Amino acid sequence: MQVVSVTMLFRDKVYKIWWALLALTPLFVNVVEYLMGILPLKDWWYWIVESIVFTTICLALTRWCKISKRISYFYAIASLGIVELVSLAITRSFSPVSIAAATLGLFVIAIFEDQRFYSEKKNEQKIKLLEKESERDYLTGLLNYRALSQEINRLANNNEIHNIVIGALDIDHFKKINDTYGHFVGNEVLKYFSTVFREQIHSAFPKHGYVYRFGGEEFTIVVSNHSLEEVYQLLQSIEKFFNNKSIVTKEGMKLIISFSCSLTDRLNDELLDTTLKRADKMLYSVKNNY
Repeated sequence: MQVVSVTMLFRDKVYKIWWALLALTPLFVNVVEYLMGILPLKDWWYWIVESIVFTTICLALTRWCKISKRISYFYAIASLGIVELVSLAITRSFSPVSIAAATLGLFVIAIFEDQRFYSEKKNEQKIKLLEKESERDYLTGLLNYRALSQEINRLANNNEIHNIVIGALDIDHFKKINDTYGHFVGNEVLKYFSTVFREQIHSAFPKHGYVYRFGGEEFTIVVSNHSLEEVYQLLQSIEKFFNNKSIVTKEGMKLIISFSCSLTDRLNDELLDTTLKRADKMLYSVKNNY
């Protein structure tokens, strides 16, 4: 019965009830065995000692941060077997069944629990991979709108962020590129544009600047703890880069691309989502006057 309590204590969510059950189980089992005439009452003191010793061992193992829960669990099961064998020796109640239960039985349980640990870890890795993939745009490799929403929520709740600049931008005349050269060339332009922007933003604002594909040829940049002027200067240098270096497609065509962008600071106590929408409206105003 102690195995259930021990197993639950070394899982991710630990409830206090399992500590109580762990401490009370030896007393309960021994009282039952006494009522059944298996154990004499004179050994009552050892029932308490057994409970205290094993509960203390489990408490120490759960607090031991240098080893994983997986290893701690094995130590706990091994300790349980040793405590049980000592108990059998003191009460002189050795039998093939009791010895097998304290050794082979616990070993089998440990193996099955190890498989559970392994399966859960593998599933967690798969889930994290799927979550990471769901936040990436398949074509460009940039973070997508889902990741943008999460970043906005994170920044809004971070007291260490003192300034946030949001930019909305898109590639000029992208529809014309698609209509003239085809969607495959359009995809090459998107990839090229995304790669340049990601490298430039990440290089200029490490850990504070991110590029997102908002949809189609529209993109968003979010830069924290830097001024609007710093971001504007970087955009100017990126614009010069595109003007001076054409993209060469797989078919050998050379294209010069440009982009339009609007930048805005987040106002005091303004929702970041509102800032994003304002930047988007400013971009449409820029495009209409282009």
